[in-house]
Amino acid sequence: MPVREHSEVKSENARNVILSYGDTVYFVNKVNVQFREDADMLKAVFHARKAKDEQFQNLEVEISQAAYNMLIEYAKLDNFDLILVLRIEGNESKWCLMSEEWVKKQVGENGKVCYIV
Repeated sequence: MPVREHSEVKSENARNVILSYGDTVYFVNKVNVQFREDADMLKAVFHARKAKDEQFQNLEVEISQAAYNMLIEYAKLDNFDLILVLRIEGNESKWCLMSEEWVKKQVGENGKVCYIV
């Protein structure tokens, strides 16, 4: 299959992405996806760091067309307040959007989280 286009979600539009993959949580600042016509799974490279680390790495992950579409729509929103939480397990992906401001309001004065679903 020939490559139709190379799509990239740039770091300025993917600034609040949290990825759960392989029992590890990553903070993502850029995603590159090689888009192929009629492909069920797409190769994505997440420029990310583990939640406990400071060093970034390139994490190669196969994502579905639906996950790709969601990443594109998230980038189009261009909203500094939205956090994208993405979980990838095999061929399946789940995601949610959260307001960073709302999350900050849920943290009590002592740093304890009061309530987050």
